[in-house]
Amino acid sequence: GEAFCCAFHNVSDTVLASVEAQIDLDREIPEEAKVSVRMGIHSGNAEWNGNDYMGYITLARTNRVMSAANGGQILISESSHDLIYEKTYLTNSHDEISFRDMGERRLKDLIQPMKLFQAVSDKITADFPPLKTLDARPNNLPIQLTSFIGREEVMQQLKNLFSKTRLLTITGSGGSGKTRLAMQTGADMIDDFANGVFLVELAHVTDPVLIPLTIMNSLGIKEETEKTPDESLIMYLKNKELLIILDNCEHLVIHCAKLTELLLTSCPDLKVIATSREAMNCQGEHTFRLPSLSLPDVNVDNTPEQLTQYEAVRLFIERALSVNPAFRVNNDNAPALAQICSQLDGIPLAIELAAARIKVLTPEKICEKLDDRFRLLTGGKRTALPRQQTLKALIDWSYDLLNENEKLLFQRLSVFSGGWTLEAAEEICSDNNFDSYEIMDTNSHLLDKSLIGQTENSGSIRFYFLESIRQYSNELLKPDDNVYKKHFEYFLKITDQTRMINETMDQKQWVKLIDTETGNCRAAINHALNNDINAACVIVNNMINYWDIKAYFLEALQTCRKVIESDLSNVSEINLAKIYYSTGLMYNNVGKIPDAEKFIKDSLVIFRKLNDKVGISECQNSLGVIIHLNPSRHKEAKECYEEALSLVKELNLKINTANVLYNLSFVAVADNDNELALKYRLESLEIYRELKDYSQTARTLASLSVFELKRNDYEKALFYNEESLAIATELDDKYIISINLINLGNIYFGKEDYDNAFKMFSESLSILREYEYKSNLLAVLQLIGQTLEKKGEYEKAINHHKESILIGRDNGNEYFLATNIYGLGLAYFGLKDHETSLRYFSFLKTLTDCQYNPIGKKQLLHAEEIRSK
Repeated sequence: GEAFCCAFHNVSDTVLASVEAQIDLDREIPEEAKVSVRMGIHSGNAEWNGNDYMGYITLARTNRVMSAANGGQILISESSHDLIYEKTYLTNSHDEISFRDMGERRLKDLIQPMKLFQAVSDKITADFPPLKTLDARPNNLPIQLTSFIGREEVMQQLKNLFSKTRLLTITGSGGSGKTRLAMQTGADMIDDFANGVFLVELAHVTDPVLIPLTIMNSLGIKEETEKTPDESLIMYLKNKELLIILDNCEHLVIHCAKLTELLLTSCPDLKVIATSREAMNCQGEHTFRLPSLSLPDVNVDNTPEQLTQYEAVRLFIERALSVNPAFRVNNDNAPALAQICSQLDGIPLAIELAAARIKVLTPEKICEKLDDRFRLLTGGKRTALPRQQTLKALIDWSYDLLNENEKLLFQRLSVFSGGWTLEAAEEICSDNNFDSYEIMDTNSHLLDKSLIGQTENSGSIRFYFLESIRQYSNELLKPDDNVYKKHFEYFLKITDQTRMINETMDQKQWVKLIDTETGNCRAAINHALNNDINAACVIVNNMINYWDIKAYFLEALQTCRKVIESDLSNVSEINLAKIYYSTGLMYNNVGKIPDAEKFIKDSLVIFRKLNDKVGISECQNSLGVIIHLNPSRHKEAKECYEEALSLVKELNLKINTANVLYNLSFVAVADNDNELALKYRLESLEIYRELKDYSQTARTLASLSVFELKRNDYEKALFYNEESLAIATELDDKYIISINLINLGNIYFGKEDYDNAFKMFSESLSILREYEYKSNLLAVLQLIGQTLEKKGEYEKAINHHKESILIGRDNGNEYFLATNIYGLGLAYFGLKDHETSLRYFSFLKTLTDCQYNPIGKKQLLHAEEIRSK
């Protein structure tokens, strides 16, 4: 049915409205369509954020009060009752309202009992069945001192599962909240069990013989000398509708399984919920792997209000308030709070231990110290089980239950970062004494024992550690273990695009593979940087292909710099030449033109010394790209391209030939030879398609779109751009997507649809800023400025032109300088500041771009026309 939560300024109005509603429901609805509505009234703190009420605890308790009522009944908590000015009665237009004391009741949230009252009036039903509270059924569920946070969807899944089975085992890693969830589920379903719900705690039981006796004690069954404990249990439970919660079975899992199976087959109305780090694997068992609490995305700037929608954050806040009532979430500490919950994988116990530190540390400081989490998270309750008082003790308990093979694989798997496939584990973690079949079985055992997790995507199964467990495991692995070397060698092979792309894997699939294994590739790079700088050069040069396709230019440049800032004295000349070349490429991609030229030239010197014609051709091709950005160096750029083209044709290197032809097309455009430019681009496109180089295909199509734009053929421009965008989206190539958006903006601009042009340019700008693609950032800022001029928003236009100029100057790139100066002149002219406008237009004459670039010449002529006016 439907449920509604309403807020009132005072309790008296709430009671009056509730009684009125019950009277109206009884009077207005025909007998055959009667609706029985239960109502609960509770008072507490809640804040309206403009969309919803914030104050989880108050809202949750209100719901529990309502849930205790029967249809047609109105229940009021003691806190609300105390706020009513006239406690004996309220007068409304119908009759007196009085309050019947229903006594102190345990609600199903398991926290402290609450005194309840029933609103009574002659106009509404007064007599009902017993309240739906815990004390209506036998139980031994302990009172909890803290509230139960979230898990609404999980509890519904459990209830749905439990309707189909009599044995449900909740599995999960230590501290994931299995016990509390099982108790809360039992409390919620207590009305389904006439003979009650009983918790059996097995944590302290070490002798399997004591399991049936512990169950008997929990149920209040007396021992009988003439019967075995098993027989006594069967005799007692045979005809009872009862739920038993067996808590913490993992250390006695085989014995728990045997007894549970015996009881369920002998007692038809018995049901069992078990909690364990590993399933019991007995007949009729349904297992439920408990997920972590819901987590915020740390890459999104969440407001404090948005953060509180996540279970992990709500748990942290409530537990933090219990030790520091002054604690508040604000815009400053919200990112740190999101990081804490994420780094702790949404594990409730870990979050509670972290929240306890709020007494002396800010969220920012807690976040900083999480790299040393096993020393930080030690402040558990003294009354808790020893293994739940520190994060390390929590994992120690699981680790100590493993056999030797399981311990060995558990340690070796920590070499992975971001998960692993079974194939990778078998190759990396095996040795002469531990073969791949044993790895497969042992990996499965660790999964069963909730020490690793499993995900499936597109038919591929991966395994992973929660971060806290991975750090624990890695502390046990010796730094010189051979598994690190094997991990590096495995992922070195995967990063080699030339080796990996064949009949069974194309470029798109390879990119997706590296997407999945990015964490492992980074770990392999770090291992090489610390152990073998030659190997680091090789894997980083391999990764350049991926970083370039994905346009992860900053990460690529930072990694290249780590290599070249290392001790290179023992690096081979070929590896040195290649790492210099890769560094130059990435400097160019981030718009650092002088640095790019320096490193490419340094690389070229070494390649010439080695007579490495492939290397020479690639350097000359890339130098051409860098040099032709300067209009006064077009002839020099052409010479670079021509040498590169001669070499790649001599070597019959198709992909390199396509690269040079593509770049030569820009020289042809600068020479105003559009037909030759088009010929080069179409030839390169044909080769890229033939070789299934999807990344370069997308780039060439985007370039063809630009070419058609300059010819004002918007239909062809759109045709090329749409195919380019489709490929770039599939590759998740943000750089090309940003260019596609610029092209769309230019199409709209050409059609004088300046609003949509501004929208497209702005979307591109957002990507360019996020990924710091400085070269295109200059272009799109200039284009936005130009569009704003057309919209008459001259001051905003000036800001964008000036920002473009500053970024270009900081990076040694003045390619768009003339166009921005021209735009500033137009914008100031639009503001009728003719003196400033004239100053900018006069400055145009001094720029080389206006002497060599056809567009610059055209802009200069237009500026002269305006000046003459």
